[in-house]
Amino acid sequence: MKPSIGRIVHFVQAVTERDHQRIVHLPAIVVSVWSDTCVNLQVFTDGTNSEVYNQESVKWVTSVPLDESESPQPRTWHWPEKQ
Repeated sequence: MKPSIGRIVHFVQAVTERDHQRIVHLPAIVVSVWSDTCVNLQVFTDGTNSEVYNQESVKWVTSVPLDESESPQPRTWHWPEKQ
């Protein structure tokens, strides 16, 4: 699949908890497409209920690379997993 404006993807975020990091996947909407593997995103959190809450419910991230591996790295995006 190719990314396009308005598509929903998952953004990978690292969350630091005391002495270790945990990876969470957050919903995001593609707002700009640079290439088939690089996009700008609006990332959505669950507001103050979210473990990645930083005073904003929507976070803008730019030039985010695609990571289709089984263990995607932080600050990358991928297509939602099929359930």
